[in-house]
Amino acid sequence: MSVSSVCIVFIHIQSCTLYYIGKLVEFKDWDHQFSHWASYPGGIRAASNAERYLWMSSQSIGNMFPLTYEPETVAEQIATLIFISVGAVLYAILIGLISSAAISFDAPGKLYRQKIDELTEYISWKNIDKKTSKKLLQYYDLKYRGKYFEETTILAGLNNSLQREVASINCRKLIEKVPFLERSVGDGRDDIFLGKLAMALVPVCYLAGDFIFNQGEKSTEMFFILSGTVNIIVNGTVVSSCSDGSFFGEVALIANMPRTASIQAVTSCNVYSLSADDFNDILLDYKDIRDRIDLIYEERMSKIRVEQGLPARTTLVQSNFQSLLE
Repeated sequence: MSVSSVCIVFIHIQSCTLYYIGKLVEFKDWDHQFSHWASYPGGIRAASNAERYLWMSSQSIGNMFPLTYEPETVAEQIATLIFISVGAVLYAILIGLISSAAISFDAPGKLYRQKIDELTEYISWKNIDKKTSKKLLQYYDLKYRGKYFEETTILAGLNNSLQREVASINCRKLIEKVPFLERSVGDGRDDIFLGKLAMALVPVCYLAGDFIFNQGEKSTEMFFILSGTVNIIVNGTVVSSCSDGSFFGEVALIANMPRTASIQAVTSCNVYSLSADDFNDILLDYKDIRDRIDLIYEERMSKIRVEQGLPARTTLVQSNFQSLLE
């Protein structure tokens, strides 16, 4: 049923109800209370059913909308009903236009609220406990900050040059802080290399208390902290902390070995992850960086073998790393 139909039915029910209530008391004092019937020959009792219904309808509309003009004659009542109806339609259109304009100004906010509604329904459907539900809502708030953007879709519509430029805006300073990722050869490909790295970074959010990875775990991602603080834990003991602009996990990225420490978020963290697969694909086009990583790999593995009381086998180490890149 349309809104206009609902309004008409509501006015009709209200008119009949008010009239019935008046009839129960035999319209006591109506002729004196309402100026319309005071001036009507014979009062309300002498009026036809059509006149009574028309008058009650005008009173009902007056209850719905502010009515400053009080019609007396039948012609005035009909004209008033028409103008009030048209005015109500125009008022509804105006409210609709204002609402549409407000929504268009905050489209991402509307999408975010829709996502939150979907998440809330999902939590209810899965009967998730309150503690986990709270974490899910906090995660969405941290990730989207009250605004929801289809970033992947937006970037997919750009050319490669613009994609690299946009990706580099937030990540350039983070990447430049990593010594083995610095490239300043001057062959015209330095910015391209940085842009490819930036495009390979994947944004990830962690809540306070979350473990980003655990000691002994097999994984090959390196992480860059955009915001937040993490603890570095070795054998259950906090040995250090990292915050905005820092990086960690480079050993697993370079050496393809189990994690040497656990990383736990102290505060809510926004980080970027770089996988070994994406990193190695980029290195195929940059032999200078590949040679630098090869050297770092040899040094790291030789140090580990010495710590373990084993002879350093740089040749084997180098061949192992080369196999990772191929």
